[in-house]
Amino acid sequence: MTMKELKHVDADNFLTAEEAASWLGIKVGAIRNYLSEGRLTTFKFKTLTLLKVEEIKEWKKRQR
Repeated sequence: MTMKELKHVDADNFLTAEEAASWLGIKVGAIRNYLSEGRLTTFKFKTLTLLKVEEIKEWKKRQR
């Protein structure tokens, strides 16, 4: 798993796993699988697991 620790978060640039799943039209379990497989980058802020908006947008383009 690729994981990066964050000291601060700009809410416009990050999504929760639930938000990312909604954007992609898939179940949150699929997002969690992609994170554990290292297919998406995990960002941790305190107790939150976050994904970068840009990475999710790129993922969505590749899925078309």
